[in-house]
Amino acid sequence: MNKLAVLGAGAALLLAAPAAAITNFAAFIPGSDQPNIFYSGTLAGDGTMTSVNEGVKFTFLNLDGSPGGTTVDAWMNLTATTGVATTFMGLAVLPIESGTLTFTAASPLTWNGHTGTNLLTVNFSGGALTGALFGSTANYGNSTPPNVVTFTSAFLDFSTTTARDMALAIDAINPSIGFAFNGHRDHSGSVAGVFGADLSSGNPQGVPEPGSWALMLAGFGAVGAALRSQRRRQTQVTFG
Repeated sequence: MNKLAVLGAGAALLLAAPAAAITNFAAFIPGSDQPNIFYSGTLAGDGTMTSVNEGVKFTFLNLDGSPGGTTVDAWMNLTATTGVATTFMGLAVLPIESGTLTFTAASPLTWNGHTGTNLLTVNFSGGALTGALFGSTANYGNSTPPNVVTFTSAFLDFSTTTARDMALAIDAINPSIGFAFNGHRDHSGSVAGVFGADLSSGNPQGVPEPGSWALMLAGFGAVGAALRSQRRRQTQVTFG
């Protein structure tokens, strides 16, 4: 699964927001080659996205974007409601109405001066999942502002944040994306992602890890750069 290519493509589709200094503070990748996210559409064209107790590899990042030295086996749970899908210049566009995404440590963790299992809880609304018609990849990017993304964690403090980002990339979508995701059609896929915020405190400063995380996080850094570039342009992307 080429998550780097997917994440790079997804960054170009993110909505714009006012300029802010963003730090990517966490990232995750699938824990296996099995699907970990599922979409179910209704005949009316809306639908739901879900992940239930899917295993992932979760890591907090240093301020320079490198891994924070602690990669955690975590359970991912996601539920999101979608609006009616449309098409735009060869893309299927699926509006996201609201959702919650949680990462829970498989066992209690004492780290960064705190103990708990809630690695990260994300509440979000707005934006759209987009993918090429008849393709097998899709991307979702969202930010506060202009939309809503909130974070809570047992290990990091987001009480002073005013700008928050999330970027998700889904590949290995099966079956391939039909006309605007098609009503009454089920899809599965594999999701990875990155999260960023301004002014978050308590970011880890551990020793970076070698290996696959280094390559993956190079792609995550590109997503963060694209988010900031989108903010500087201060444009709004809309779909008919």
